[in-house]
Parts: sequence; structure tokens; C-alpha cells
Amino acid sequence: MEFKTSIVILSYNNFEETTGPCLASLFENGDDLRFEIIVVDNNSADNSAVQIKQVTDGRRGVRFIANTSNRGFAGGNNDGAAIATGEILILLNSDTIVPAGELAKLSRLMLENPEWAMLGPVTNQAGNEQKIHTKGIDLDTVLEEGRTWCRHSRQAVYPSERLDFFCVAIRKQIYAQLGGLDERFGAGYYEDTDFSLQVKKAGLPMMFTEDAFIYHQAGKSFSREGRRKVKQLMRANRRKLERKHKGRIKLLHLRQCNAALLRAYAEENQSIPQPCADLAYKFKNRMQLAREIFPNNPLKKWRYAALLKQLNRSFSNG
Repeated sequence: MEFKTSIVILSYNNFEETTGPCLASLFENGDDLRFEIIVVDNNSADNSAVQIKQVTDGRRGVRFIANTSNRGFAGGNNDGAAIATGEILILLNSDTIVPAGELAKLSRLMLENPEWAMLGPVTNQAGNEQKIHTKGIDLDTVLEEGRTWCRHSRQAVYPSERLDFFCVAIRKQIYAQLGGLDERFGAGYYEDTDFSLQVKKAGLPMMFTEDAFIYHQAGKSFSREGRRKVKQLMRANRRKLERKHKGRIKLLHLRQCNAALLRAYAEENQSIPQPCADLAYKFKNRMQLAREIFPNNPLKKWRYAALLKQLNRSFSNG
């Protein structure tokens, strides 16, 4: 079968909590019939590889790679991308749940906009503007909040400085042109930032759509490593990133990313003759998120409060 889009899922341990539910959501949606799915197990220490083989055997749209060593986040995804046949790659974290139709939206938008290098969805957990405000604790409630958000965001697409790779669609030609993910980042962290920086330097568009929502557990892939080890890995890889790009890299905080979207909504609202209920819903949602991520520093807190007040005034005057 020929597929225009290939999904690459990297597995490492915790099948029951990560790769298992992720694959189950794809199979329930029939995505194994719409897309090529490549599952790469990074030499899991438990029986995850056996469990993956059991659930993928006989599915015509699914391929499985069982690595004999842990190739890290970059290496494992590169292994999957190397055998992918689609012109669009979707790198999908194993700790995600995919609602029906959401990956089809990403695939369709990438095929309709050949100038785009990358495209991401929104989610409940991310470190940039792809994060929306969700209140739910259980999976079903968060998924319903995601569906509600998408109903207010039909065909809404915005540019981004950096995409979070919990789920990202990348043109395979661009992926190959940039050499894939940099395997020097080892187990993980900052390889997605590095790739985004390379795409930006190449002058290629990175976009995210607010019309597609993917649930992200966040952190499950590294849950066995312990917080101290994870922090050490993050610091080490941040230094690698700065050495590679020759200097300290200023990455926008979630507060700044979210504020940029609030400003964009206010500008959109001012440009239309009648109030837009969808924009009002999204503005209120992101303002709730903004209020939950106030800085601790008193001066920064005062400046941030003034910014939110100014954004509220701008939107209300639209």
C-alpha cells in the first residue's frame, strides 16, 4: 500500500502506560488503514517489545523495528524515518492519545500547503503556545475540552518559532535535508528545539493549527529515570544546544508564547466588523492559562499583570 503520511512512534518501556494506549487510540480510529505506522522499540528493559509485536502483528499498515540498543529519542525516530514511505512524517510521542481525525487534519494541511516545513497541533501539556488551558484531571474530560477548543478553532493556523515534538508533522524531504534529529542529544531533550532552530535558520515556515488537539501525558517516557537524572540530562543537553548554535539561546517562555497568541486574537478581533464568539472563547481560555503561570519575581509579576490588562483592553475594544 502507498501512504502519503507515515507515523513514527518511539517506544521505551512502560507499554501499558504509553505505547499501548497510544496504539489503541490509533487502531480504534482506523488510522492504521489511513497511514503507515512505524513503531520503534528502543531496546526496552521490560517486555514492551514483545507486547508491541503482539498488538501489531497482522495489521497491514503497521511496521515494527526492535532495536538491540537504546538509540535515544533522536536515533530511534531517525530509524523509523529511514524506512518511512510517506512524504509527510508525523513523529508521535508514545505518551499521547490521538482522537479520531486529528492526524488526518495535520496530514491534509501539510499536503495542501507544500511550502510549510513543519506543523503541530495544540495539546494539554507543552512548553510553548501549543498548550491550551484545560481543567480536567481524567482523560475523557481533557479530551472533551480539546474537542470543544477545536470547535472554536476551525481552520485556525498560526506561525511558530519552535514546535514541541510530542506530535509534529514534518516534510520528509526537509527532515532528510537537515540530517534528521541530532543523535548527539542522546536519550532526549532539546533535539526538537535544535531541529526547530535549524528550520528557522533555513527560512522555512513552522506552523501550528488550533484545529487539531492531541492529548499528551508529558514525562511518562522518562518516568523511570527519576527527577534528578532528568534535570541533569536537561542541563547537559542545553549546553550541547548552545555549543552547537554558538552561544546562549533565548527561548521564549510559555508566558511569552501565550501572550503572543492573546495579542494575535486581539488584532483579529479588531479587524472584523462583528464580535466573534470563537475568538472570545479562545481569548478567555488563554487568559485563564496566563493567570495560572504568573512569574514569582515581584517586578516581573507587576509587568506581566500590566501586560494582561493591556491585552484585555485591546480585545474588548475590538
